[in-house]
Amino acid sequence: MAEASGGGRPLPEDLIIWEILTRLPAKPVLRCRAVCRSWRRCLTSDAKFLLAHHRRQPLFPLVTTSGDQERRIDALDHRTGERRPVARINRTTISEDLDVLASCDGLLILIAFGGLNICNPTTRQLAPLPLFNVNCISGLYPHPPSGSYRVLCCVKTNGHAVYHVHTVGSDDLRCIGEPLEPWASGDVVEMMPMMEFLQPHVLAGGRLYWHPLKLPVGGSGKVNNMLVFDTVAESFRHVLSPVEGPCIELFEINDSLGLYKYRGSSSTADLWVLQDNERWVWSFKHRIKLQAMAFSLVPDTNGDMVVLSKKGKKPGLRWQYLQHISGTDGSSLRRYEWNVFLKLKKLRFKESLVRHSFFSMEGNNDGGVAEKPLFNGLSTVAVPLDDNYDPQACSEESMLAKSFAGVSLSF
Repeated sequence: MAEASGGGRPLPEDLIIWEILTRLPAKPVLRCRAVCRSWRRCLTSDAKFLLAHHRRQPLFPLVTTSGDQERRIDALDHRTGERRPVARINRTTISEDLDVLASCDGLLILIAFGGLNICNPTTRQLAPLPLFNVNCISGLYPHPPSGSYRVLCCVKTNGHAVYHVHTVGSDDLRCIGEPLEPWASGDVVEMMPMMEFLQPHVLAGGRLYWHPLKLPVGGSGKVNNMLVFDTVAESFRHVLSPVEGPCIELFEINDSLGLYKYRGSSSTADLWVLQDNERWVWSFKHRIKLQAMAFSLVPDTNGDMVVLSKKGKKPGLRWQYLQHISGTDGSSLRRYEWNVFLKLKKLRFKESLVRHSFFSMEGNNDGGVAEKPLFNGLSTVAVPLDDNYDPQACSEESMLAKSFAGVSLSF
């Protein structure tokens, strides 16, 4: 039992651990290990607690930046206006690179130190991935039947896309074959590395979803324009998206697939959710009117979105605005000034203290603590607020159109 100040009733220890500590960020939780031996055991090695803590952590979009002295990856907390540090390296040579290719359950696949690595920034663990001849990383995902994490990657062979699966912590690279056309050959294969870097595939409900393609229409009308990979069956299929054209963003929402279709001409964003991934029934939820024309839109897991918009005609490094837009009513409480050298990624990160055996397999210090300086000199950076922003005045310009809410389409 925890002692209460002022002589009140002490809080039950189970309440403190499972309802309070699971909601704290990782650093305060790690400090709490010094309270007593039982807490140290629970907060360090209790798998149920570590998983419960991970599930209650906020999910933040990732931001990369490159300067003369360093390259860094941050998690953007729009609530506090902070860029929380994830990883950084000193830029000693022009070729020294740092970028993120995939994210899942607090794990990141990074390009760093001349190769591919998997890391947990929260526990500061790093291990190399033995993937030397792959053309692109298509996704990182858990495989519940085996309890492992796996990487789907593409190897270009004689002009064809041949996909392989790598089990993290092993040297295995297993071929699972080619996807369906047109993803197997032709121009799509040539463009796939760049497409996957700019628009990473989305993991939802045990499936990886490719962004819709603009495909020529045959005599039968609409064609299936989305590739889907079942991570358990390790098979491909293609399906039809509810809308077509550019400016489509996929995201995971409540373990289902969400889709925002942005229309620049009207500055509106339509939200669709895949209600049934067996019969492929899409449901239209609502339409949000944005306050300004956006050139980058990153959806959040609850239907909210982070939007980048142009800052009038003012020159300089901060000629962009960043806003967090509510998916409920289209409102925005604050607006930030955004540096053009900050790259808002389509990947997200959530802290995790969950242990993974594949880090210790690499022979690092009792759990894979990185010897390379990927986590040295980390510091939080404030994102400057736009002092001229009036949320009340701007909210009057936003609206949520519900006239078509509840419409469902089956393909």
